[in-house]
Amino acid sequence: MIGTYLFRIGSFGVPAMGVCVLVGAILAVLLSWILRKRTALDWNDAVVDAVISAVLLGFAGMKILYWIVTPNVFRDAFANGFFQGILSLLMEGMVFYGGLIGGILGIFLTARKKKKNILEFTDLMAPCFCVAHAFGRIGCLLAGCCYGVAVGEQTQFGVLTYKGALAVKYLDGTMRLPVPLMEAIFLLVLCEVLVLVYCTEKHLGRTTGVYLTSYAVWRFVIEMFRGDAERGKFGPLYTSQWISILILAAGVALLILAKKMQWKKGKPFKVFREEELTVPDADAVPEEPEEEERLFGEDAEEPEASAEEPEAFAQEEPEAAEEIAEEAAEEAEEAVEEAEASAEEPEAAEEAVEEAEPFTEEEPEAEEDAVEEAEAPAEEEIEAAAEEAEAEEDAIKNWVREALGDEDK
Repeated sequence: MIGTYLFRIGSFGVPAMGVCVLVGAILAVLLSWILRKRTALDWNDAVVDAVISAVLLGFAGMKILYWIVTPNVFRDAFANGFFQGILSLLMEGMVFYGGLIGGILGIFLTARKKKKNILEFTDLMAPCFCVAHAFGRIGCLLAGCCYGVAVGEQTQFGVLTYKGALAVKYLDGTMRLPVPLMEAIFLLVLCEVLVLVYCTEKHLGRTTGVYLTSYAVWRFVIEMFRGDAERGKFGPLYTSQWISILILAAGVALLILAKKMQWKKGKPFKVFREEELTVPDADAVPEEPEEEERLFGEDAEEPEASAEEPEAFAQEEPEAAEEIAEEAAEEAEEAVEEAEASAEEPEAAEEAVEEAEPFTEEEPEAEEDAVEEAEAPAEEEIEAAAEEAEAEEDAIKNWVREALGDEDK
């Protein structure tokens, strides 16, 4: 049934699956272009590269996973020759989850190359995935693959028996549940929801998380109603159901992280906040406790230095007062000498003496006042500094005794 043609022109036929996949891809790229204003990425550069990588690796992933779950395909493909076998392997059979994993890998490689946050790409392309996937499912319906259970058959685990509601007649004449059509409708609805989330959400990761969780739950349930046996089964579940469980866990984890971290568009990707995670320097020496540094480190001499500072300040104050007194005395002596030198001229001498006498009489008084004024605060400063130094020395001694006593204990 796979490879059914949409229409024929003579011997040339157009396969339904190929047309639907092509239309879905074109609409997906168009949607990403419409949403380009909502992203911090350069659409002509980063987004186009991501789309190309996702398509190539996505196609490879779909084929590889199909070959894994249906190993007998190699034997059947090469039954008609090597060349026909190669064409059969490339044209027939695909598994969507393989394409999803391969597409995410392609996006990751592009994001790493462009040094961008991968969630910038996945949030933008999640609605686009839904569009392409929906048209791919329409292709499955037309091609006759990925069909549902037939009328009268039981679903997985024997939950119920299909009575024929919404049944579609397939090429072999069997009436079956149109699972591909149902999934196409679901994906188009999910696309609209994701576009709404993407356009209203200011932070990264929410759109991708909603996509992963929603589709994982849907796929796990809808697998119960499928009737094709070429899906691979491990234990009680089919391959896609096991993968759905992993995808669901990843989507829930991403939603939790997105809510906690609030990654912003256009910003680099970080799993932890800076205040929550501090990376230690490889060359950094671990710091010792403060008490040990004071007892055994270079800082042990700091209390003595702080105790000596007030004493040094107290010694500087009287010296400054003495310098002021000496300067005043020198000025008085210079005035007297000038007066005596001018005594040869009577009038000038008398005037000089008259000017010098009050000055010489006032200078000693000014000198004494300056000395007293300088010595008074200096003595107070000396006493206060001495008291503070003694208090600090007593505090340091008590602290050292307590520390040594705790250490002995």
